[in-house]
Amino acid sequence: MRPPRRPDLAALGGEALHTTYLIARREFMTRVRSRFFVIGTAVFMILLAGYIVLQALVIGRAVTTVKVGFTGDAQVLAQPLVNAMGQDKMFKLVTSTVPDVTSGRGQVQAGTLDALVSGSATAPDVIVKDDVDPTVAATLDGLVKEVALSRALAASGADAAAIENQVAAATIHLNLLDPNAAQRTQRQVVGIFVAALLYVALVIYGQFVAAGVVEEKANRIIEILLSTVRPRQLLLGKVIGIGLMGLLQMVLLGTVGLIAVTRTQVISVPSVGFDAVASGLLWFVLGFVFYALIYAAGGSLVSRQEDLAAVTTPITFLIVGTYLAFFWVVANPDNPVSVLLSVLPPFAPILMPARVATGDAQSWQVVVAVVLTLGGIAAMNTLAARIYTNSVLRVGSRVKFVQAWRGVD
Repeated sequence: MRPPRRPDLAALGGEALHTTYLIARREFMTRVRSRFFVIGTAVFMILLAGYIVLQALVIGRAVTTVKVGFTGDAQVLAQPLVNAMGQDKMFKLVTSTVPDVTSGRGQVQAGTLDALVSGSATAPDVIVKDDVDPTVAATLDGLVKEVALSRALAASGADAAAIENQVAAATIHLNLLDPNAAQRTQRQVVGIFVAALLYVALVIYGQFVAAGVVEEKANRIIEILLSTVRPRQLLLGKVIGIGLMGLLQMVLLGTVGLIAVTRTQVISVPSVGFDAVASGLLWFVLGFVFYALIYAAGGSLVSRQEDLAAVTTPITFLIVGTYLAFFWVVANPDNPVSVLLSVLPPFAPILMPARVATGDAQSWQVVVAVVLTLGGIAAMNTLAARIYTNSVLRVGSRVKFVQAWRGVD
């Protein structure tokens, strides 16, 4: 007698993938056609573009204040510089006398002064942290030439050639203490924006997943669906479908943000924007899958929308806490604790892309974070699938975690 023929495992696998695809497609198409998605995305895009334009207008109309210290022979340039700059209403110049170069350098490093002018009045050294205002530099350079001309006339009499040579040679010597400070500030701003956007996105779309699970339990659609598909397929399809909807929305917002930033020149896009957006999208995908599985498992424990907050609040607190930890991580980028937090799965989806935007993350740290997060997703998939399978058909009171894990009443 011939043994019964075993089912083709490859065929079963292909059928399971097709079923998951159909569920994901249903979730995606249903949500992107909804008024919430269409109107909400349009509103978010307008608000984002408007905010960037507003920032550009505020920056463009703001009065620029520059604090300049003078020491030694260069002090004779202070009052002429004030007189020359006083006609610009959008510019405020504050000058002071510094006892010596060492003290002035320290004030520039600390941010008390924007620039220190020292040395000879005909060839002064201008010490700044990262850059000097071009208007100040041009005006000061012209004043230096005037002083050189005056002194040359007094010293050389009617020798015009000697005077012209000394005037041509008179210029300022710019010393940059921290050439990358301006770009670092831009990167920190982008890092905060990326962390905030991912934090909000993970919470919102995670709540969508949990609310969808509860809705299907409440109206008993879940019983119909599970008569034809397996719980694991339904769970994975829902997560993928809502994730694709969220990714589409994030791509649209990121594109609008980059276009607005490029047009307004609020930050330097080539050096800051594109890598931050690409990293943010990658980590949105990884972070959403990780947290959406947790949200789905939590949603399967309750049967009413009113009870949903009780199971999702701890998850939301974890995401909020990670976002708040970002500010400490940015302030201590080389601390081993900062590096450790940014590579661990619960924290990496927010901390790592933000550290990439600030320029603090090294390549090996990003690779380790991705590998660990993928491992965390695999582990969370197993855990969430078990909880979801054992509790999604239970209607009524909240299912305890131990009951959902063991599959007992």
